Amino acid sequence: MTMRKSFLTLAASSLTAASAFATGFVTSEPSYLVAPVSGDYNFSPIVTVGDYVQLTGGSPTDKFALAGIPDAMGLYKDPVTQENILFVAHETNSSQFTTPVFGATALKGAFVTRYVLDYTGGIVSVTSGNVAHAALFDENTLISSTPPTAGAAFTRFCSGAFAGPAQGMDRPMFLTNEESGSGNYNANGSQTVAIIDGKMHMLPDLGRIARETTLVMPRRDAITAIISTEDAGNDSYVYMYVGQKQRRSSDVLAKNGLVDGKIYVLGGRAADAGKDESTFTTGTAQMRWIEIVGGAALTDVGLSAAADTAGGFKFVRVEDAEFDPVAPTRAMFLASTGGSTVNRLGRLYKLNFTPTNPLGNATMDVIYNADQIVTPGGVYAGNTLTGSYGTDDATRATLLNNGVDFPVSVDNIAVTADTIVICEDRNGPADAVFSKYARNGGVWTLNRNANYAAKYQGDFNFAHSIARDGGTRSRGLWEASGVIDASAQFGPGSFIINVQAHGSTDRTNIAIPTGGTYTMAQANTLFAEDGQVILMKLKP
Repeated sequence: MTMRKSFLTLAASSLTAASAFATGFVTSEPSYLVAPVSGDYNFSPIVTVGDYVQLTGGSPTDKFALAGIPDAMGLYKDPVTQENILFVAHETNSSQFTTPVFGATALKGAFVTRYVLDYTGGIVSVTSGNVAHAALFDENTLISSTPPTAGAAFTRFCSGAFAGPAQGMDRPMFLTNEESGSGNYNANGSQTVAIIDGKMHMLPDLGRIARETTLVMPRRDAITAIISTEDAGNDSYVYMYVGQKQRRSSDVLAKNGLVDGKIYVLGGRAADAGKDESTFTTGTAQMRWIEIVGGAALTDVGLSAAADTAGGFKFVRVEDAEFDPVAPTRAMFLASTGGSTVNRLGRLYKLNFTPTNPLGNATMDVIYNADQIVTPGGVYAGNTLTGSYGTDDATRATLLNNGVDFPVSVDNIAVTADTIVICEDRNGPADAVFSKYARNGGVWTLNRNANYAAKYQGDFNFAHSIARDGGTRSRGLWEASGVIDASAQFGPGSFIINVQAHGSTDRTNIAIPTGGTYTMAQANTLFAEDGQVILMKLKP
């Protein structure tokens, strides 16, 4: 199979997708997420790593498989074909190879998958799939006609978001970003990419920083406002890129305000200037956006240093963010994972904007501080948290016994008018919580109509994985990730979520299209690691 045949453009794929079929492929594997007895959601698996489906735009014998470490996702209904299109970014590092197209050249590093989904009789199935992008551009300069297969490659595409007309863009696009600060495609540091019309465009003007996510503020005016969260431990910052849409331009990036903008960092204002997560732990803080002059020309190290010098608000590993669908130009939810002394177990914030001007004065509310709920009793004094647990097992046990179980180490979120879905990450403090409550870092919901009441909704199906492949699975090993609202496509209370089944074992039952079954070693070589994409839907 030639490279030209394997990697088709988004535009061509949309026209040739097999939408005539009422239903498509559904994985035979059980869900990697299971609901507790009291859970409010059903988990229905859609596709598992190694599952082959029809190659979008290919011949009937051409096959495409889900590769490992699925993360950011974006979903929309194509207005022309009426197909449900799902983008899935892969968090593979720049030295890993995967082979999603059967018989084709292996891809190097992170890339994005594009699936065509069918929804019939309450079942989500896969009609076809392919790599979402062919040609690679540095802004508008052509670098390669194919995704990287050798040499420089992207590392760890993490969270991201779909953007289209509802976000003020003139066409559908999917944005994702490199999460790691090393092994990047460009030596100057991590960057955001956009999948537009089947092409991947690097967007250096958004700034080079190791990001958790990149998302476009929904706006109908000439302003393009894009939020990026720096996934860099302690300290990390929240950035905003602001560009102007040039609607008469023939350049798709200029037309959508994705070039020649300015970069700002979120910082405290007035009495809250200079505050960070060590000194702002509850209530509301006055915030502002501070310009980083020449930010697009800085390296990742330089941009982070400039954010610090400018007085940016220091988070402990700020993670995912999501605009509030109730008031998308007015507010967004923002999560920090924590893991260090000043913020051990993570927090959830609500950032409030000036709606007519995204750079206007802002405020930030603490929705919850997990340290104060799960381990109450620690006392903050400057940058030191006295009484918090660490290696002191007696203190740790006392503080844990004083609290209640609650979502910790927040990684990914999805937001609707009624619900916030939370996927937990892991760190040392979070592992102690998982052990205390005999659970994994799983999936929670917060009820926005009941003072953000929390409920544990999903744990991992270790039992099936162990029975199938052997080995052991420790608490916190797997991650739920990439969760997005899917209610517009699949009904109220619907989300698409994925599982990163980390570990040294992989599926031992992946069927080879030409016959036989891959060994575990072969599966690891082809797909990196196990994982699954799942429909999470509110029970009737």
